[in-house]
Amino acid sequence: MMTRIIDYCLALDVKATGIYNTLAEKGGDKKLRAFWLQIAENNERHLVYWNQLHAWAETGYLDNIFDDPGKVLKDLETLKERIDLLSEQAGRIADLEKAFALAFKLEFYLLHPVFEQLLQYQQNLSEGIGEQIGYDRHINLLFEGLYEHDLVTMELELLGETLHRLWQENRKMAILSNTDELTGVLNRRGLFNAMRHLGHLAQRNDNIAGVLMIDIDHFKQINDTYGHQCGDRVLKYVAATIRANIRASDVVGRYGGEEFLVFLSMVAPDALRDVAEKIRLSVASGGVVDQPVTISIGGAADRIGKDVDQSLQGMIKMADKNLYQAKTDGRNRVII
Repeated sequence: MMTRIIDYCLALDVKATGIYNTLAEKGGDKKLRAFWLQIAENNERHLVYWNQLHAWAETGYLDNIFDDPGKVLKDLETLKERIDLLSEQAGRIADLEKAFALAFKLEFYLLHPVFEQLLQYQQNLSEGIGEQIGYDRHINLLFEGLYEHDLVTMELELLGETLHRLWQENRKMAILSNTDELTGVLNRRGLFNAMRHLGHLAQRNDNIAGVLMIDIDHFKQINDTYGHQCGDRVLKYVAATIRANIRASDVVGRYGGEEFLVFLSMVAPDALRDVAEKIRLSVASGGVVDQPVTISIGGAADRIGKDVDQSLQGMIKMADKNLYQAKTDGRNRVII
C-alpha cells in the first residue's frame, strides 16, 4: 500500500513539473518563460526525495506512518484526476492572469497533508544519514511573479495568502504528528517509526545497536514540591540535554511520562556505557529547580536479528529491566 502511495506522490510531482513546463512554453517573453522554468526545475528536484521514500517503502520502513493508508491512497487518486484536468487546461491557456490562477490551484492540490507528513518523516531519518531535501511549495515564488508582472488582484492575492497559511498549518501538523509538543523530541509513534527504519539499516550492515531507557529520578516529588510547570521545565531540560549528548544519527523520544528512550543504530557495548554516563553527568551538572535533577539509565546492546521488531522489543525489555535495577540500587546511575 505504501509503495502505491509513494508512486502516486511521485506521479503528481512529475505531472506538476509538466504543467509548469507547459506554462513556460506558452509564457510569452523570455523573462516569463524563465520564471515558469525555474519552478519546474525546483519541482523536478523532488524526484530524489520520492525515490528515497520509495526504497524505504519497499522494505517496510513506512508501514506505520498513516493511520488509514487506504484513505490516503483514495485522496491521492482524486488529486490525480484533478491535476490531470489542470494539465489539459494548461495547454489551452493564453491569458497570463489565468496561468497564475491555474498555478495557485495546482499548489492548492499539492498541499495535501500527506506530502508534508512524508517530508517530515524523511527529514527526521535523513539527519546524519543523507541529504535533507526541502519540499516547500512555490507559493512565495508565485507571489513574486504576480507583483513583478503587475498582476496582483484581490482574488489572486487572497488565494496566495490562504495557500501560504495552509502550507504553514500543514507543516505544523506534520511536525506534531511525530513530535512531543512539550519537549520537542520524537513522540512514541515517531520514535518507533524511526527505530524500525534504523533497525533495518543496522540489520543490513550487521551493526550492533543500542537502547538507553532513561527515567528522571523522583519526578513526582519535583512536581509535588515545585508544581507541574516546573516539572515541565525539567522534562524540557532533560530532553535537550540528552539530545545534546548523542549523535545526529541517533534518535531520542519521549517514551512516556518522565521516561525517554535513545536508540543508537551503531554502537559498541563499551561505548554505549560511555554515552549513558555522559548523559547522566550532563543532566546532574545543571538543572532548573533548587534540588539536583538526576536520572537513572538502563541500557542494552545487541545485533538486530531477522525479525527487526522482535529484536527491538527484546532490547527495550532488557534496557527497561536494567533501568529498574538502576533505580533499585539507589538511582542516579547507569546499568548496561
